[in-house]
Amino acid sequence: MVHVDGDLTTCCLDEHLVNRLGNVRDTPLAALWSGARVHAWRLAHAEGRFAESGPYCMRCNWQSAGAMPPEDVLAWLDTTGEPSPVARRRATRGSPA
Repeated sequence: MVHVDGDLTTCCLDEHLVNRLGNVRDTPLAALWSGARVHAWRLAHAEGRFAESGPYCMRCNWQSAGAMPPEDVLAWLDTTGEPSPVARRRATRGSPA
């Protein structure tokens, strides 16, 4: 979510910018979108560590909004070179990620 002042966060509910990734006026969106902080956030989601991802992730309606299919989680892990055995186990079991 990009706020009116250019601040980027991981969620439209994050009005207090707890998961602030940076500002698109200072850093290109592509750099923020593929940076280390958002990668760690995505990996936490893939591994089911939602409590480590921010104040809204544990109570999010992600399932009704469309969870990432397990095969897409594995494909994403392959593109990043991320070994993440936890995320791979979850994806191959068909758990939501």
